Amino acid sequence: MKRKQIFYTLVMAAGLLTACGTDDERIPAEPQTQSAADGAQAPADLTRHISVEVSERPMAEEGTAEGRSLMTRAAITTTETLSNFKMKGVYGVQTKDYSVTKSDGKWTVDPNTWLSELDENTKVQFYAYTNGTFYPNSGTPFIDFTVDENASKQYDLLVATNSVAYNDHKGTVPLTFDHACAALAFNIFMSNTLSGDLGEKTLTVNSIVLKNVFNKGKYNFGTTFDESTWSDVKGSANYTLNSSDMKITTTPKELSSNYLFMIPQERAANGTDGTYLEISYTFSGQERTIATIPLNVNWEKSTQYTINIKLGTTLIK
Repeated sequence: MKRKQIFYTLVMAAGLLTACGTDDERIPAEPQTQSAADGAQAPADLTRHISVEVSERPMAEEGTAEGRSLMTRAAITTTETLSNFKMKGVYGVQTKDYSVTKSDGKWTVDPNTWLSELDENTKVQFYAYTNGTFYPNSGTPFIDFTVDENASKQYDLLVATNSVAYNDHKGTVPLTFDHACAALAFNIFMSNTLSGDLGEKTLTVNSIVLKNVFNKGKYNFGTTFDESTWSDVKGSANYTLNSSDMKITTTPKELSSNYLFMIPQERAANGTDGTYLEISYTFSGQERTIATIPLNVNWEKSTQYTINIKLGTTLIK
């Protein structure tokens, strides 16, 4: 899904030169440029303005062994829902910070001028990002990013980079945003075997928590998105996926957490030492019980994952 919005560029600046000599060797002064009111062409303003053209590469959908998710969630940021981002222009030691916002479908760049004292054909490296903290890092820039443990406060991380000279597009910087995180969606249901064993009993899940997840890292900008990497991935965070009672059937149900945006990471299932799900449940007159499900994790950037939680007789006692 791509939508491009292109903005015109205004060009403005001026100058007049005069020259004179001595009384013995006078050089006639250059004539002054007439004003537009006198019928002459007004002097050109050479200020170089900047604008952006925004598009987006959507996330890929990753299937699961239990089948694809219901896919009715809509929390992933797209070009349609993106309303603002930050942009950094870098040329050698010269940098410039920009704030870019959208109103009524139009993008506004503040400040709206190109980097100063550069030739119009000199390439400037632009970096755009929606969240996190940008560090130039001596020419190998990165974003320091932390995933909030409160699922309701989480946000998608979009990034873009492009090397552009002013004359390439008359001041427009084309930006194609990619999703730097993985997006996780969760469904839950019980197996037919468990359903048969329960008979008239009702299985109720009281809470589901995703535990021991890496939630801090550095997104390292590459020349292209494919060349970018995540490094220094660490942390140990827990995410509540559902905290209200949910009656479980053999039909998959979406959890209330919608999408979680996670730093790409790989973890082997290792009991409670690795990443795991902690499920609190009850059924027909029994006290609340805790079950754990260790997870094999291989979450890649710009990919949607569906984790279908299937409760069976080996888990639910």
